[in-house]
Amino acid sequence: MRHLFVLLAMMVLFLAPAAAQDDVNVVFVNSDPVVAVHSNFRGQTVTLFGNIEPGQSATDGPYSVVVLVQGPSSDWVVREKERQGGLVLNSASAHYTQTPSYYAILSSSPLAQIVSPEVVDKQRLSFAGLAALTRQGDDTSNLDSEFVRLMRSAGNFIEGERGVVMHSATTFSARVPVASNAVNGLYLARALIIADGKVVGETTTRFTVRTQGFERYVANLARSNPVLYGLATILLALGTGWLGGVLFKR
Repeated sequence: MRHLFVLLAMMVLFLAPAAAQDDVNVVFVNSDPVVAVHSNFRGQTVTLFGNIEPGQSATDGPYSVVVLVQGPSSDWVVREKERQGGLVLNSASAHYTQTPSYYAILSSSPLAQIVSPEVVDKQRLSFAGLAALTRQGDDTSNLDSEFVRLMRSAGNFIEGERGVVMHSATTFSARVPVASNAVNGLYLARALIIADGKVVGETTTRFTVRTQGFERYVANLARSNPVLYGLATILLALGTGWLGGVLFKR
C-alpha cells in the first residue's frame, strides 16, 4: 500500500501545477495530512515529497534542499538550580515565548556547505538562533544551550544533515519523525531550494497531529471544562479505591 502511495505521490509531483517562488517552481506534498494519536500511539513518520521545476531565469543547478518543520508554539521556562546551604534552589532563569514545540531542520547536505551564515540567521536554520530570537529580552542568554539540549533530548528539536534525500537533480524527499509526545495542532513544513548559496525557491505543505477516539474527548473536556474534568477525576479515583477495598477485603 505504501509503495502505491509513493508512486502516486511521485506522479503528482510531475503532473501538478507548481506555485511560482522566486527563480524556480516547487511542488511539495506529504504522505499523511492527518497524524491520528490513539492510546497506543508510539510515534509516526511523515514523508514529504518535492519536485523542483526551474524557470526560464532560474540559476543552473545543482540544487540543495532544506526542509523546516515547525509545530504549534508554546511558552517555555528554563531554570538553573544551585546548592545553597544544603538546599537546591532556583537561581537564574530564562523564558522563551511563542517557541515552536517541534522544530526540525533537515537538509540534503551540511548547512555550512550550502548556505552562508546570513541565510542561516534569516531563515532560522539553527536552534541557537531560534532560542535567542524567542528568549525574553531581560533574561540571561547563558541558558540558551541548555534549553536547546533539553528540547533535543525530548525529541522536540531535530536536526538531520542528510535528512533530505535527492533522488535526482530535481526530485527529493524527507522523512519527518513525529514522536509519541507530539503536541496536537498544525505542523507547517517549508522546503527551501538552494543554489549558489542562495534561496532560489520556497514552498510549504502542512499536516495535523490530532488525538482521536476517547482520548480526544477527555482532552477536550480537560480544556473546555476543567472543573468538571477535575470532579470526574476525583470521583473516578474514589470509585476505584472503594472497588479495590471491596475486592481485597474478600
